[in-house]
Amino acid sequence: MAEESIHNLTDILDFLNSSFTLCSVDLDEGVKKVFLFILYLVTFVLGLAGNLLVVWVNWQSRKRKSSINLYILNMAVADLGVVFSLPFWMLEAMLDYTWLWGKFLCKFTHYFYFANMFSSIYFLTALSVDRYLTLTSSSVFWQQNQQKIRKALCIGIWVISAIFPIPEVFHMQQVDIIDPECMFMAPFETYDEWALAVTLMTTVLGFLIPFFIILIFNVMTACHIRKSRRPESSRHCRLIYAYILTFLLSWLPYHSIQITLVLHGSYIYLNCHATAVLYFLYDVIDCISLFHCMANPILYNIFSKDFRGRFMNAVVKYIPKEKQDNANPGEQSTSITDHSVVITAEPAILTNVVHVSEDKVM
Repeated sequence: MAEESIHNLTDILDFLNSSFTLCSVDLDEGVKKVFLFILYLVTFVLGLAGNLLVVWVNWQSRKRKSSINLYILNMAVADLGVVFSLPFWMLEAMLDYTWLWGKFLCKFTHYFYFANMFSSIYFLTALSVDRYLTLTSSSVFWQQNQQKIRKALCIGIWVISAIFPIPEVFHMQQVDIIDPECMFMAPFETYDEWALAVTLMTTVLGFLIPFFIILIFNVMTACHIRKSRRPESSRHCRLIYAYILTFLLSWLPYHSIQITLVLHGSYIYLNCHATAVLYFLYDVIDCISLFHCMANPILYNIFSKDFRGRFMNAVVKYIPKEKQDNANPGEQSTSITDHSVVITAEPAILTNVVHVSEDKVM
């Protein structure tokens, strides 16, 4: 078994060396590593802080029934899973793909990342569909069973997201070349077919299908909102278009460059310089695709008046009652409702404002 594994590794390395001819391209790896370190660090810090805040606020208001809170909470948990895997990818990129954490983590870290990546994307997709149905559907069945459907859908998303990474993770192995590396090691005879199949599966299931669903339902939602001619309609529509654009910019470059590199050598031909540039940019584009972890909390929560209201209510719970009374003399504390709580222009007055339409849209 060991001899077969060594033979397989040797064949694959020979194949890669013959497929990708070395050529002289003046690219500064040192600058790229500094840039990557900054990108990973910013993504990790903002993604961790933003998603922890979302989980905390939604947990504090968990008794509040909302059309989207369940998806947003699960999406934040999935994004946290992606964020927790970032230190591994950052150190691997800094150390020229050297893998320091052993055979088990070689498989588990990749599985953990992809399972949470699929989950985050599918919760975002479900949120887009649910938001449109909540705004437009008059189905009695939908109205009576919304929460049951959402809970069942969330469970289903976690299950299928746990299954989809298996074909790729099954072939991940730690191999010792000069330094240990964690590599995709399908059988040499079918390596091209396996690499292409796994890449296409990830692209179709993790990008193309979700993107078109997100695009169609968000555009229909924006059209429905525009017809209402409410004063805030334009702001809501711009935010919805930002949802679509953020998803596209996060994932389109990553899947495009990944498919191109997999096809190169056996299915298409790229000249030496183009190949070198693509491999040089791959780590950067891979890191940029992780921006969704810090963009989701901002777009789907912090920009929402409903979320800001629930955040204020959650914070108020931890303010000693004496301080609340001193800050609002002669005024009774405001009851927590299902709607946003916003501060008006007059000091020390809290007003409950109904944002039913915004709760459904945001």
